[in-house]
Amino acid sequence: MLLAIALVTGLAWWDEQREAGAALHDLETEQTILASSLAATLRARLTAQPPSPGAGGRRGALGILAGALLDPENGRVERSGDLVVLLSAPDKTSFHGVDGREIVSAPLRGALDHGVRAVRLTRSEAQQVGLPARTAMAGLASVDAGELGRWGVVAVATAARERDREKRALWRLTLGVLIASSLVLWFGGIALREQRREFTLARELAVAEAARAGEHTLARAQRIATMGTFALGITHEVATPLGVIVGRAEQLLGYVGGDERATRAAKIILSQADRIQQIVRRFLDMARGGPPCLDRVDPSEVIRAATASVEHRFAKARVSLATDIPPNLPAVLGEGALLEHALVNLLLNACDACTAGEHVEVTARIDGDRVAFVVTDDGVGITEDHASRATEPFFTTKLEGKGSGLGLAIAAEIAKSHRGDLTIAPHAGRGTRACIQIPIANGNLYVKVK
Repeated sequence: MLLAIALVTGLAWWDEQREAGAALHDLETEQTILASSLAATLRARLTAQPPSPGAGGRRGALGILAGALLDPENGRVERSGDLVVLLSAPDKTSFHGVDGREIVSAPLRGALDHGVRAVRLTRSEAQQVGLPARTAMAGLASVDAGELGRWGVVAVATAARERDREKRALWRLTLGVLIASSLVLWFGGIALREQRREFTLARELAVAEAARAGEHTLARAQRIATMGTFALGITHEVATPLGVIVGRAEQLLGYVGGDERATRAAKIILSQADRIQQIVRRFLDMARGGPPCLDRVDPSEVIRAATASVEHRFAKARVSLATDIPPNLPAVLGEGALLEHALVNLLLNACDACTAGEHVEVTARIDGDRVAFVVTDDGVGITEDHASRATEPFFTTKLEGKGSGLGLAIAAEIAKSHRGDLTIAPHAGRGTRACIQIPIANGNLYVKVK
């Protein structure tokens, strides 16, 4: 604001000074023209009526000049206190007024001798010629009267009116600048006060939002810790009935004998129980902060095992499930059971997002130095905001009782523990796209921890 005020003031001051200079220049031109006009009249009349030599001749020339000034056709007369006309006789350093006064002015004498047509007089110099003590402008002209010698005519006018107008303009300028500056400062102060108030409110809102976010994060961390404690307890409690199931299944194998269907069912029970034990053990290791048991895993086998585990859910929901597994996929480094579990979670979420008759596809492809497991569906889809929060623990868009909000969080944690990542995004056109990327096994020696 201050810079704007200074700029406006400077421009106004420059314009005022320019106008004042133009007014003085116009006065200078006016006096030059008047002196030239009087000099021409004096030359004509001196030629027509030559005066006698000496003082009488000088008085005669003054009389001629006075007559020229009083001539109505000339249109200009000497005005007391405003305009003075002086005559310089040949070989004289002083000037004579039309009233007979003798005046000595060094600036006028020097300007006339050097052929200068106009000169500005200071306050004291203007006072010497009988004008108010203000700046004055003098127009000068020479008259060559032949045998009568060279005469000089000087028309001096005070610039008091121009200076008065300049002062009034300066006062108006000062007043205008003060009023404009006051208005600018006033409205600027109001704007700054409102801006400061907005900044204060924004800061308070940001602090409050940060506090709420911190409380939410703390509450979620406490909830996760509590759920982790419950999970450890449940895991411990599940071990006993799971051992009973395994024992009964092994007994069942001894009783069924040659019944191939019953034998196959008992073996499936044993394999699934063993899978449960492996997953529980791996989750316990992850909860304790231990790394997964990295091994070379075939991506195709992971997809086949995952789809086999969920195909009954898809059949019940009447949602089609397709796989696209390119041949010769490179092995990845990971824990097969955990990767399968993560992929199962993605498939179940895709199935829940679809209605009867819709479609889900799972595929694997090479993406740089990783293998990407991609699950796409043409279900209800997901927004960008929900996609950014999809892997948060306990976040779910499902109806109450339809989901815990832990499936994608577990899948993301599994991907992270395998030095990979999980991304959720809207699918082109319709539905959702979920992708887990796992590094390719590069042949380095990895020790599998049992």
